[in-house]
Amino acid sequence: MDFWHPRYSVDWTPETMQTCRDVGQRLLEDVGLLVKHEQFVRAISGHNGVTVRGDRVHLSRALTDEHFDTFIARNREVLLQPHAAGGDEWSISNDGYSIAVIDIETDRVRPATCEDLRQLIRLIHSLGIRGSYPCCPQDVPPMMRSLATFKICWEESEVIRPFDYLDARQTPFLHEMHRVMGKPFVININIPHCMSVSEHDIDIFMRYYPIWKEHPDQISWYNICDYSMIGINRPISATGSVAAYLAQSFGTHVLFQLFDPDVRMAPRLSAGMPVDLQSMAWAWGHPRMHLYQFLNDRALPALCGIHPDEYCAGHGFMCSSSCAVDARAGMEKTAATLVAAMQGARHFGGAGNLAVDDLFSGVQLVLDVEIFEYVKDLIGAFDPHADLMSTDGLYETIRDVAEGRDEFFSHIDTARKVRNLLPVSKRRPHEKLRSWMMHEKSIKDRVREECLERIANQPPFELHADRKTELGRIYDAAERELID
Repeated sequence: MDFWHPRYSVDWTPETMQTCRDVGQRLLEDVGLLVKHEQFVRAISGHNGVTVRGDRVHLSRALTDEHFDTFIARNREVLLQPHAAGGDEWSISNDGYSIAVIDIETDRVRPATCEDLRQLIRLIHSLGIRGSYPCCPQDVPPMMRSLATFKICWEESEVIRPFDYLDARQTPFLHEMHRVMGKPFVININIPHCMSVSEHDIDIFMRYYPIWKEHPDQISWYNICDYSMIGINRPISATGSVAAYLAQSFGTHVLFQLFDPDVRMAPRLSAGMPVDLQSMAWAWGHPRMHLYQFLNDRALPALCGIHPDEYCAGHGFMCSSSCAVDARAGMEKTAATLVAAMQGARHFGGAGNLAVDDLFSGVQLVLDVEIFEYVKDLIGAFDPHADLMSTDGLYETIRDVAEGRDEFFSHIDTARKVRNLLPVSKRRPHEKLRSWMMHEKSIKDRVREECLERIANQPPFELHADRKTELGRIYDAAERELID
């Protein structure tokens, strides 16, 4: 299928990307990265091109050129490899990470609980989708919340991904949980402030580095987390965001390469995402989201000297900043989904999230599935079923009705073709006012009832008893140690 959409009047040029790279490397050489971890700094300070002044680590242009060239060559090779086309396969996944939920029965916002997490996982299962943990329970002490999230997700599902933690004291128990489940424990490195690396995260890295050297399958180094809130933690321009990434995210990547070349802390590269500077918050659902997704998709290829002639969106993001299941959420999510689909995206995330990702709603999750199906069918109408233009049996069909043998709505020809030509949704019946007034159910009412029915009837997931027992033992041990 061809994708026709307005061309953007901006794109990354080699000259612009080179200027951003120059700014980033100049910052690394002149300003340096703030790294308040004596043991880590001592380990890298002997390398050529590394200068330590106080708490700042400065990286020479020659050193960063060497690492940039290696990084670009490796990624260029990957980007130039032929990739299998996604074809017409569509998929949707939920996101999550929320600390609050909208209660399905009462429609009220409240803190998420352990039971919410279990029920929402069952709802996700019933829809046949997968994704991240929908919410983090707040009805346990703060030190136990990440542990409860991991434990419940693994007890309830094989397709819901738990991750993240806040405190180093949680990590021994999380590492042991991962070992029981046969999964690598993920270490994150955050950029908390401009040109600085989290000493907390480096401390955790140093603690688990010897374990990784001995058991590399037990530890996984994740992406460097560097949030792109343009105008807040980086310049407001796309070029400013990329230059900041090339300094602090790529610079952090270099630090860990100097520590051990086998440690692959992958840097990120982003032109940013919309922010509302009036409220100092992410502006998910902003009408310019698609522009930033375009610039983000094109940034790494441009750094590697690749400039594709055509743009096909790799994924869609069903995003909204609305704090309620309301018209705004529907408007923002539908617009974001439709634009991405028109640009070629067939894989969509973000289902169920509101208020960016502070809030999760089971009702919104099902509505997002409905939005996804609506957009999927809308795009499908550009390539309709062959029945639409078929002339087979046309004379006989009209003759049967003309001679009173049948009616069009009950004719076998209609029955054979209706699903291909006029699919309809049970959640969105097309009614006249009189029939609607007999029940007065909105789509939100229908979906709420559907959610409760799905949760009640979804068969439970069964984790192997030995693993379930071990997760419980680790959780109990953490509770005894971490809770005063």
